[in-house]
Amino acid sequence: MKSNAPLFEPDNFVHIPYQNPAIKTGKPGSWDDRVCESGDIYKENDTYYWYYHACKHPVSDLGDYQIGVCTSKSPTGPWIRNRDNPILKLAENDWERNYVACPHVIKEDSTYYMFYNGSIVHRPDLNEDCWTGIATADNPLGPWNKYKDNPILKSEKARYIGGVLKVGNKYYMYASNFDEIQSDYGRIYMATADSILGPWFVRDNPVLKEGAKGSWDEAGFSEAKVFHYNGMFHMLCGGSCFTGVRERTRESIGYAYSSDGMNWTKYPENPIIPYQKIPNCAAMAEVHALMEPPFIYCYHTLRYLECPEGEIKEWFDDKWIEHLGIQVLELKKFPTG
Repeated sequence: MKSNAPLFEPDNFVHIPYQNPAIKTGKPGSWDDRVCESGDIYKENDTYYWYYHACKHPVSDLGDYQIGVCTSKSPTGPWIRNRDNPILKLAENDWERNYVACPHVIKEDSTYYMFYNGSIVHRPDLNEDCWTGIATADNPLGPWNKYKDNPILKSEKARYIGGVLKVGNKYYMYASNFDEIQSDYGRIYMATADSILGPWFVRDNPVLKEGAKGSWDEAGFSEAKVFHYNGMFHMLCGGSCFTGVRERTRESIGYAYSSDGMNWTKYPENPIIPYQKIPNCAAMAEVHALMEPPFIYCYHTLRYLECPEGEIKEWFDDKWIEHLGIQVLELKKFPTG
């Protein structure tokens, strides 16, 4: 395939379903025994780090998410929980006292930077302030130190972080504006900065909008991971169709590409992974990705149509059960320069 080309083209890839869930909620009484939701994946040397946010039972409408990490020597596991989880905790009497979530880690020089969201109040109908902060460490496992001038970004548009990357001398942040279209789903916005600590400037208009009525992404997106490869920006995102008030979200994985990071083209045959192809899957949300040619690994929150075997039916009926899942995409040809 030529350079500056999309990664996904018809008949050039296959979906390899993984035996999910890849990571289940923690043991009863642990900090993550209620729900686990996917953050980003980071690889260094021969170790993979899967960051996630989670909360314990009982989960309240005000939320109590904290951030943890699991490690593996393979992109598909088995995954081992870090013994020091949670690695990023709530802060009392601060802008992040109700949750910390949506972790994304990048390394610059010898320092690791974790971008994350924090909030005073979990519920948007209670005037939630969801802002972005940074923590630093000298090891992917931490300990993590929160930046003294947090939050680094207060935005009404760029909120749930999907990913941050550096291309040339500019930093790009992609985040969804949850509840813009339906509960927890919105358009994807972009912020840019000349320094990793900011200041960050949010583009007024979304870079990725919902699809037409009746399409797979008519109700917007949860999160979107963006990476730069062979002169192009590539986005893997979780898109939702509309559901009834009491129905569980239906969410699939789609792909878009861009030459400048601002103007995006959706793959015309989206979604590349329909939720209907995954047994008992209602949604693949909070999508993140790792590219290791010829494979692209998609890491996501896994929501269910029916209560999974061995789980507590009352919890499933009351709110939800969320584990972590993986999907594998194999490309027959990768674009090369």
